Amino acid sequence: MILFGGLMKYILSIDAGSTGIRAMLFNMKGEIVVRQYELTSPLLPNPGWIEHDPEALWVTLKKVVFKILGNPEYSISQIAAIGIANQRGSFTIWEKQTGKPLLNLLNWADIRASKTCEKMNKTIRWRILKKFALIGSKITKNPMLIAAAILEFTTDHTTVRLKWALENIPYLQERCEKGEVLFGTIDTWLIHKLTSGRVHATDYTNAATGMLDPFKLKWNNILLKIFNIPKNILPELKDTNGDFGEVDPTIFGGSIPIRAVIGDQQAALFGQTCFKPGEVKISMGSGAFVDMNVGEKGKVSKRGLFPLVAWVIDGKPTYMLEGYVATAGTLIDWLGSGIGLSDSSIALNEYAAQCEDTEGVIFIPTPSGIRFPYFSASIRATILGLSLNTHKAHVARAVFEGIASRIVDIIEGLEKDTKIRIYSIKTDGGVSQSNILLQILADLSGKKIQRAKELDMTAAGAAYIAGLSIKFWKDQSELYSIYTQSNPEEFTPKFFENERLKKRKNWKKALKAILSVNS
Repeated sequence: MILFGGLMKYILSIDAGSTGIRAMLFNMKGEIVVRQYELTSPLLPNPGWIEHDPEALWVTLKKVVFKILGNPEYSISQIAAIGIANQRGSFTIWEKQTGKPLLNLLNWADIRASKTCEKMNKTIRWRILKKFALIGSKITKNPMLIAAAILEFTTDHTTVRLKWALENIPYLQERCEKGEVLFGTIDTWLIHKLTSGRVHATDYTNAATGMLDPFKLKWNNILLKIFNIPKNILPELKDTNGDFGEVDPTIFGGSIPIRAVIGDQQAALFGQTCFKPGEVKISMGSGAFVDMNVGEKGKVSKRGLFPLVAWVIDGKPTYMLEGYVATAGTLIDWLGSGIGLSDSSIALNEYAAQCEDTEGVIFIPTPSGIRFPYFSASIRATILGLSLNTHKAHVARAVFEGIASRIVDIIEGLEKDTKIRIYSIKTDGGVSQSNILLQILADLSGKKIQRAKELDMTAAGAAYIAGLSIKFWKDQSELYSIYTQSNPEEFTPKFFENERLKKRKNWKKALKAILSVNS
């Protein structure tokens, strides 16, 4: 690759999300010169079941790439490499010989395996293992033992949904043990299709959804044996900037090296250039994902933040902790479709701008339960403090305060569990377009909030890693310069500290009351 000043002008980034697939070309300045997007509708065969057709996903990926290559300004000969980012945790299984999927992609939010989950948590061997892990963690302070001692399986874990599939799809367990089938998350499936079946691989960020020992960077053989998951179906583990093969030239008319694969939230963390321990980003889409870079050694949160691999570059891992608010954009969508208040963060922003305070209204934004640090599936969204003087503007502002307050719960948890002081936070995603939300977040957190000019930081992260792997960009410092030169917008706290603490106290009091009612 020596023609970056000539023919090789772009990095192609593919972002396979929950609701669609994006394809973008990045130039050497880190700018997106063209982008294409297509929706991918989920399948909802039963209540709580969320699936995606693997073949339809592949057709959509080809469609968005062909749209870019159909423009005479861009050709496949100008593309230096591909980076892939994807929604984590969704998986499928396909026949090794034919490549035919044996089940649809089971979405990370699919809850069909709830009974399987309960059974796995109660398995005698698992409970014994947890007791030994607890004893060992007190003696050695080993992070993997600490994590095992406190781990409770949820349907978010790939392990749980895979176990359900093995138990409920006829002959699947038998075919796995015979080596007739292959397992893969979305990235693995797309790599399989792009390379015409020549590569069966994933990176550590996508593997770390239940079956990986993130601290040793190996498949967790103990978990696989306890739950009878055949290891031979799992893909090869590669660095995030690894060599994932070449695109079959018969697909797009030329070969392109695949040089980055990464989970969506990790990609956004990298895209936001959060390269140092303690740096934090929040991606505000359907949910709000708060991620902190914790450095070269993984940290464990005893109160339930997720310890994850952020990326592995040239054999060197970087770790992160994650907490998330399940409903942000989906909540705003519901405000429009459900009760007719507002159908976008911008429109909600306009209502909220009509008042400077909620006049005592508090909105608890938990229509599908609450995660860290309370973990209650039964709690529901609640509005408190309504009066005859309450206007929809007060409710709109209360919605933003509620989303921001839940995010601050996580920020405070990150500081407490890592002993790292957070001074500023980077944000991206559609919901971050609300100026009022970001100002409220700055006021309630007491932190400086930055908003990236480019909302698609997931795609940026995948592109950056692919580019670094082939020296399209020199190093991380060059990427940091690209980010700073984009002049991200800043929101600084306007509250006095006593005002901020009062707001936080009232929020926690209201939340405690709602939790007690639903306990």
